[in-house]
Amino acid sequence: MKAPVARKIPHTITTHGQSLTDEYHWLRDEHWQKMVAGDLDFKNPEVFEYLKAECAYKEHQMADYQPVKEKLYGEILSRIKEDYQSWPVKKGEFLYYYREEKGKNYPILCRRQASMSAPEMVYLDVNQEADDKDLYMFGPSVTNRANTFLAYGYNLTGSMERTIRVRNLETGLDCSWSFPNSTGSILWIDNDHLLVVERDDQARGKHVYRVNIHQGPEHKELLFSKPDEFDAMFLSLGETTDREYLLVYLDSGGSQMVYLSPRANIYFQLFAHGTDDVVFHLDHYQSDFYILTNLNGANNFQLYKTPANQWNQWQLLQKESDTISLTDIHFYNHYLIIEQKNNDKALDELVIRDMNTGQQRIVAMPDAAYELDFSGDWDHNATTVRLDYSSPIMPATVLELDLPTVQTRKVYTRETPSFDPTRYVVKREYATARDGEQIPVTIIHQKALVQDGSHPAFIYGYGSYGYGMTAGFSSKLFSLVDRGFVYATAHIRGGDEKGYSWYLNGKMRRKMNTFYDFIDVTEFLIAQGYTAQKCVAINGGSAGGLLMGVVTNLRPELFGCVVADVPFVDVINTISDASLPLTPPEWEEWGNPLTSADDFNYILSYSPYDNVQATDYPPMLFNSGISDEQVTYWEPTKMVARLRALKTDNNLLLLNMNMHAGHAGASKRYEWIDEEAFNYAFVLKCFGMEQ
Repeated sequence: MKAPVARKIPHTITTHGQSLTDEYHWLRDEHWQKMVAGDLDFKNPEVFEYLKAECAYKEHQMADYQPVKEKLYGEILSRIKEDYQSWPVKKGEFLYYYREEKGKNYPILCRRQASMSAPEMVYLDVNQEADDKDLYMFGPSVTNRANTFLAYGYNLTGSMERTIRVRNLETGLDCSWSFPNSTGSILWIDNDHLLVVERDDQARGKHVYRVNIHQGPEHKELLFSKPDEFDAMFLSLGETTDREYLLVYLDSGGSQMVYLSPRANIYFQLFAHGTDDVVFHLDHYQSDFYILTNLNGANNFQLYKTPANQWNQWQLLQKESDTISLTDIHFYNHYLIIEQKNNDKALDELVIRDMNTGQQRIVAMPDAAYELDFSGDWDHNATTVRLDYSSPIMPATVLELDLPTVQTRKVYTRETPSFDPTRYVVKREYATARDGEQIPVTIIHQKALVQDGSHPAFIYGYGSYGYGMTAGFSSKLFSLVDRGFVYATAHIRGGDEKGYSWYLNGKMRRKMNTFYDFIDVTEFLIAQGYTAQKCVAINGGSAGGLLMGVVTNLRPELFGCVVADVPFVDVINTISDASLPLTPPEWEEWGNPLTSADDFNYILSYSPYDNVQATDYPPMLFNSGISDEQVTYWEPTKMVARLRALKTDNNLLLLNMNMHAGHAGASKRYEWIDEEAFNYAFVLKCFGMEQ
């Protein structure tokens, strides 16, 4: 079967005196917004036919590895306990948890009163809600303080839109109304009133409404509207740990605004406005606000406080450190919990400060590389809080942290069948970047592995928006590790693994650091004997898909296989199109090619779609979803079309377009496993590994 060949229809745009011709612009269907909403009504039938042809070609090319995929599916599934019950979370007098049952794709939400020996109450079975639906994205979900009602959201297309409903937890019935076109940001004001953020035309959030759950949105009350001059910013809700204050955040790639209101009498006022990458994290304790911020160039952040009745009297409490980056704060009882990053180790840490004595202690962690999430407690007066913890070879674990003693106690570890952690080694090494920076690399391999350069490697990377890649547990990757792969996560610039400066040094005009770091990590692993050139599979999604496109254009001979998930590859066209919902906020992350010729030229220099060459490329797989409004379907579609036209090799090039999914991919548990098995089967096929 021959690969589909897309027609070339020249479409030329001129920016800053430079003309770019896009021969595959026509693959962007005029009805794309209908597709985001789940209606596959193509204006141009030829686009639909081309996508179907790509899907058929993908199935044909992978048919010989169907048995391998099925074996991988079975392996991944074997490391998942299909009948599973989560560790409960105490909310008032109720214990909340969820169950997963063998053969079912979605969780079953349950609670018990006072004790886990009490009768179980199923308050929402997501399987029933998702019945007969191709896709059902569940969440968010949050109960009111009286534990009488649940507010929850869902989406049926894969877009970012959420429809909000409220369920009576005593009767199990939903209120008669629904609130469509929400961002999914919701917050209970009291037991009978809910704050809901309504989307604008660009999906960023515009209005905050108060909804009386007994009356519904027909009588909604507008409490806040985003000022028109901040139209490009995303709107979300929050609250202080003691619940005394409500928060409205406006965020974009480099700016943030924080509005505050007392809960008792809602009136939002501007608390802080940060520009040029200045951000704020705040909480309330007794009569003061405490603020973490990188104001005045303190990119490792400093801690301030100011009286709640006089917001402009900021007092510096903790100066910026050279090696520690402060990331968040929470108050429980009379303890201040500081989340921070150890920039040298690229690891999250917790510090507990007794506000009565001033004593401050760090919480010890059991592993050299790990993932740590602070979950806290329902009650802000609690002296014991929950931490969610894992490491590359320790499955999801719940730790209870006793604040007075700063000691942790393991209360639960998720059972992972068919997995023996003693068979593997986890390392944290550091690759030297071409400019001398030390790039952390988390490495997993079998204990018996010899670093002789004979092993395949799988390297994962992201490196954008300040989203750090943590060293957490993922059972799926052991299907590769057990076959002799070295699995590595490259903690490259653009993430925040080594603090906020690590992020800033991988954005805007420093974006090339992200791509060079990934290449330098790859060459480090080769030099250290972990793998060899062309024996390296690489993977990244969304902005990590951009990473895949750039590094493959720069060094196509280095890699043996590329898997790009929902990849942001048509950068210059997307960032130049202000009509797309996510484009204006992105200008503060990447630059604005419409107003700056320098930004235009810099982005153009790495934009994967615009830098495809007439050269040999490694085998490549592009995964996407037709309803994706974050990285629209035509980006990977066009990329594949241009690669087919220009590349000079016969290596495998596939477009895997999910016609019932968006940015997050499949929502069903077993479909997700199938997607992972397909990706790994592709990798094995590229390396000629049949088992």
